[in-house]
Amino acid sequence: MTTAMLEDSRSALGSHPVPKGPLGSLASLSWPYLLMLPTMALLVTFTLYPLVQGLFMAFFKRGVVVVPQVPSTVPQYIGLENFVGLLSNADFQNSLLKTVLFVVIAVPLNIVVSLALALLLSPQTKMFALVRTIVFFPSMISLLIIGVAWRWLFGLNNGLVNYLLSLVGIAPVPWLEQDTLAQVAVVIAWVWAQAGFNMMIFIAGLTAISIDYYEAASIDGTSKWRQFTHITLPLLKPTLAVVLVLSSIEAFKVYELVVSLTGGGPGKATVYLIQTIYDTAFQKPMQAGVAAAQSVVLFIILLLLTIFQLRVSRGEK
Repeated sequence: MTTAMLEDSRSALGSHPVPKGPLGSLASLSWPYLLMLPTMALLVTFTLYPLVQGLFMAFFKRGVVVVPQVPSTVPQYIGLENFVGLLSNADFQNSLLKTVLFVVIAVPLNIVVSLALALLLSPQTKMFALVRTIVFFPSMISLLIIGVAWRWLFGLNNGLVNYLLSLVGIAPVPWLEQDTLAQVAVVIAWVWAQAGFNMMIFIAGLTAISIDYYEAASIDGTSKWRQFTHITLPLLKPTLAVVLVLSSIEAFKVYELVVSLTGGGPGKATVYLIQTIYDTAFQKPMQAGVAAAQSVVLFIILLLLTIFQLRVSRGEK
């Protein structure tokens, strides 16, 4: 019975041979691209097309909505005027400066916290695995929800942070009501949200370091601190570079967390670049082209960071 079935299968296959020659080669080459077609269609629709459209909009004076019957909404080509205007746009310059300052402060702090957590929780035991899962969990939560949670934690009268401070005799701190304190609150919340993900990257890097280095150093009487500075850190340089670039990209794109935590306030103390782009496009008439030009500047910054990451990855290989 089985032999007969096999013979029938072979005869069926033999009746439909695979094309040979140029047609066969073409079929074998095109099949992988056919499998990629749905993903490529999504990439073009939701990534490439908006990117090209945004770049195109940066050369026009226009609003978000274009109504051909209303002449005032029809786009007007103005060349590089939107980009030149950024040189005197105080809102854009202030938000860019605050964003860069946020990146300079938050990213190194995030690296220190993530690396410290990785060093503490790298042992491969069930207890440490559970703690790692708990620490990693915030990375899977929406930044909007995290912002709302920290807004409650930083509350002036009923917030948990001020309650804990009151236990040691410290008066309530107006975290979200003063410019500098609001910026500090954003940094704390962002680092908390990002630390778990970067911790896992560092743990992967630590796992790749051979234990033989540490055993040899221990035999020579090397202290733990010297092992960290002379073995761990040098061998973690590629991982550090990856975390640095990824964290910087995320920091430049900070938006949802700030909107739900401070709303950009008090005043405009925590209005960063993404929020400025949004406000320019949707709250100012005929300024969508200016917002597109601002987006191009942000895209160039992120592109440079991505190129740096690729160069680091190639150097690691």
